[in-house]
Amino acid sequence: MQNININPSDLSVIFWNKILENSYLKSETYKEEFFSKIDSLDKLRVSSDYNTGSITSTTSWLLYSLTIYFKPVTIIEVGSFIGKSIISMALGADTYKEEYESKIFCCDMSNDITLPKLSLNKITQFNKTKSQKMFKELDGKHSFDLVHIDGRLGNEDFELIKKNISDKTIFILDDFEGKEKGVINYIQFIQNFNNSDFKYLLVYPIQNETLSKFKLVERSTSAVLLPTRSLGFTNQ
Repeated sequence: MQNININPSDLSVIFWNKILENSYLKSETYKEEFFSKIDSLDKLRVSSDYNTGSITSTTSWLLYSLTIYFKPVTIIEVGSFIGKSIISMALGADTYKEEYESKIFCCDMSNDITLPKLSLNKITQFNKTKSQKMFKELDGKHSFDLVHIDGRLGNEDFELIKKNISDKTIFILDDFEGKEKGVINYIQFIQNFNNSDFKYLLVYPIQNETLSKFKLVERSTSAVLLPTRSLGFTNQ
């Protein structure tokens, strides 16, 4: 008997459709206000010591949509820059604030930019701070639920991460293409988690067909590491 094999491309189509169908039902009328807030962050570039690239509008909406779908209690980001990604997730956390309040933390090694308060949730910043130092500060205090990685991680980062995650922790890897940092982080992730009890499936960046379906114009290079415990089969 032959198995039904589902590869990362198959899984990615199903995954992104589920995530975006959910945000479409809950937040489609909010898009204009959402993008206005995210676009306003571009003015912070003049305050940066290291002016680099930022995420696309599609990636902002995907981060928002991922947050409202999974409803993480603790959100962590490495590489905040002008704040588009962390504020996208914070705005997502606003949608379930009446249920519980999220704890949101981010660090940036190169810049000391104070982010404006665009969300109902507090964002604790670690500016001019390496990821290892932030993880050490948070060690043992919070269970990491959603971790967005927009920077290069080292082995010390992974040792601290493994101590503070659950079997439902979700990782988002920015710049997952070619030889960019997202792919390098994924390789290190596999090496560090190879013998651990945590099992993950790779979700590729969103494909063009799904972008068109949900009227998202720009591409995104964000991949997701989805814990196998987060998957289930239903009758409908």
